Formats: sequence, structure tokens, C-alpha cells
Amino acid sequence: MAKNRIEVKSKNLDGQEITVYVTRPTKEETAKAQIASNKVFKEALVEGALVRKTLDAELEKQGIWNAEKQKKVEKLNTEIRDNLTKLKKGGIKLSEARDLAIRVRISRIEVTSLLAERNAYDAYTAEAQAESAKIDNLMTMCIKNEKGEQYFKDIDEYRNSNDEPFVIQAANKLITMLYGVDESWESDLPENKFLKKYKFVDEELRLVKDGHYVTIDGKRINENFEYVDEDGNVVDADGNRIDDDGLPIVEAEPFLDDDGNPIVEETTEAVKTTEEKVEEVKEPAVEENAG
Repeated sequence: MAKNRIEVKSKNLDGQEITVYVTRPTKEETAKAQIASNKVFKEALVEGALVRKTLDAELEKQGIWNAEKQKKVEKLNTEIRDNLTKLKKGGIKLSEARDLAIRVRISRIEVTSLLAERNAYDAYTAEAQAESAKIDNLMTMCIKNEKGEQYFKDIDEYRNSNDEPFVIQAANKLITMLYGVDESWESDLPENKFLKKYKFVDEELRLVKDGHYVTIDGKRINENFEYVDEDGNVVDADGNRIDDDGLPIVEAEPFLDDDGNPIVEETTEAVKTTEEKVEEVKEPAVEENAG
């Protein structure tokens, strides 16, 4: 049975612990949110906002989106489907299956990257503005305190607080509740389920081998995505130790003068003034004996 009330324990931006409750919207709350959504939709049309039906044509007109990019997305989606089918069928080396799964992950990133530009403009459509208004109203009404009262008095207070950690977490819970989007959706993708099953990734879906983070081609890296050797020392892509400047560690040699002779750099001792050196070797004065 789906939960109708979820407790969210988190913090605000000042680090104070906050507990709120996310409740499934009632019919009345849903109706109020829809009314607000309809109002925003009409206002957006009056102000000249595009509708999604005409968005692609306008983006193509502006050179932002075109048939070529759309075909590339479709081609990538076909590759994803074909590689997942091969992965499901099996009968290949486990190492080849790993490469297929990683290829699917890369293709999904490429699709997301291609669509990101187009989707950024979708936010300006009348439909997107209406949907945003509906969600904001539902958030305002469905985030409650321990007594079951609205945590935010109105939508403006909610919008002024929507960058608070506890609000973000509560919003994610409500989205999951409303649309059935599981927070672990990425882990549940077929390629990631395969990689987890055969321990090619950790719980955070980072590639691993023998308990160490690795790159796609199996080179060892640390938690900061830097190349490292077997002892954990930071190295370059070729395995050479590097210094704090990211340069290979080498044995330094003196520079040469124009005749090819090594330039001997004076040390701190060598550059002392003659007066300082005299003071160092000067014998202490012998006091005359009294009498």
C-alpha cells in the first residue's frame, strides 16, 4: 500500500535539524493546484509563451534544434536498446558484457546532453509554466508540520525556501509519491543492475575493480578521480608520479650557460656578505686581566 504520509528529517541552511511531513494531496488540494495551473497557463499564452506543439519548429527556425540532432538522439536510443538486448541475451565474455553496459551508460549521457539544450527551452512553454505552478502549489499544501498543518503559510514563503535542504528532500519525496518515480531509478536501469550484480560498480555506481575505483579502461583512480599507482600515489595517465603542480616528478639538473656549462646557483651560505663572513670568524676579544 502506498504511503500517504512520509516523515522527512533533515536540516536547514543554518544547520538546524528540521522535521517535516509530506502528505499525499487530497482531492481538494489537487483541485486547487489545478486551478492555479490553469490560471498560469492562460496568463502565459496571453504573454506570448510558446506551446510545446510549436516549440520544435521555433527551435529549428532559430538553429537551436534540427532534424539532424533529432536523428542522432534516435540513433543513440536504438544503440541503447540493441546493446541492452545483447546484454540480456548473454553468451559473451563477461568482460565484453561489462563494456556493453558501460557503452549504454555513455550513450544515455550523450542523449541527456543533446536533449538538455532543447529541454532548457521547454521550461518557457505555457505547459511547463503551468506544470511548475501546479507542483509549487502542491508543495505548499502538502509539506506539513507535526500537527498536520501547512509548514508554509503561502506559495511565496515556499518559493523563498525551496533551496533549503529539508525542502529539497521533501519535494523529492512528494514527486516520488505523485509520479511513482523511484529515487533509486538510476540503480534500477538494466545496465547498472548488471554492473552491480557482477561487482563492476559500488553502491554509488562508480566503476571498481578489486575494491579500487577505476576508469572505463581499468586504470586505478582515487575518490577525486585522479590517477593513482598501487600505493595510492597520484600519477599521470602514463603512470608517472606527479607533484602538486600536476607535473611528472623528475630529477632536476642545473641550467646551462651559453657555452654549455652548468650554472651553479649560489646557496644562501654563498651569498653572505664579506662583512658577515668576517664577523663569523672573528675571534672573541680577550679581556685584559685586572691589575
